[in-house]
Amino acid sequence: MAATQTVNLLVFASVARSQTGALVKRLTGDEFHVTEIDSQGGILVEATVSLLIGLDRTRLPRLLKHIRDCCHTRRQYVPAYAEAPMLEAQSVMIEAEVGGASVFVFGVERFEQL
Repeated sequence: MAATQTVNLLVFASVARSQTGALVKRLTGDEFHVTEIDSQGGILVEATVSLLIGLDRTRLPRLLKHIRDCCHTRRQYVPAYAEAPMLEAQSVMIEAEVGGASVFVFGVERFEQL
């Protein structure tokens, strides 16, 4: 980040790995600085990427537009993970909504780049 750039917000976005490439390309093209952290979890055990983005609050609407444009939800059949012994022998598939993004915005009291 440039030394003169104001950072007063930190955005944490959890994004499906399949949608991360297009989003990060778009964000870096628009001069957002992004840190990617691989993660996995949730009930669907879907591969995700956590993005950390420091920015000035005036750029938040633009960031959210990029996320909305790149991270769409979709319906997909996924394996149901169950503890019942009868279900272990055969794979049960359920329809679930996957993709999209979960976005958290935090205020930054102090930012220093050393």
